[in-house]
Amino acid sequence: MSQTSKQEQGSVDPATYRKALGTFVTGVTVVTTVLGGVPVGTTVSAVSALSLSPPLILVSLARKSETLAQIKRAGIFAVNILSDGQNDIAACFATAAGAAKFDGIDYSYGQNGAPVLAGAGATIECDLEDCFSGGDHEILVGLVRNATVEGDPAPLVYFRGRFFGLGGGNAEV
Repeated sequence: MSQTSKQEQGSVDPATYRKALGTFVTGVTVVTTVLGGVPVGTTVSAVSALSLSPPLILVSLARKSETLAQIKRAGIFAVNILSDGQNDIAACFATAAGAAKFDGIDYSYGQNGAPVLAGAGATIECDLEDCFSGGDHEILVGLVRNATVEGDPAPLVYFRGRFFGLGGGNAEV
């Protein structure tokens, strides 16, 4: 198949594609790292479990992301899975620039040295295992070194461009 026909098959109206993706409910995370004592992070919904043995996770970040560049240099990161009520944190890390994102945010450093956000329902600490090209994004594969869960958290989710909290009463799978 020629390059032209591949491009034709992949052509879709970007607004329609974005709207279609918006109908898929995702969890909300803040992916963090630290390099030279400076913490960085960004809000990410494109996160997925990859493997239980060995424990691997996928994270997709825009090529232009400062956090991506720092993760590739530092070789470590943490996936902070946000809880209901952390909308402001999600919005801050989605829009603010640089280390200012951490101003007024309660955090500590995890076992691997990456920033761990207080109040996150769970945190998954990783070593950067691999990185793959994916269009305007890069797909990181993290080797999970530590995972913590705080209580029985209600998650923060993203749907049609808005954050929502999910309360209790969910069935266990």
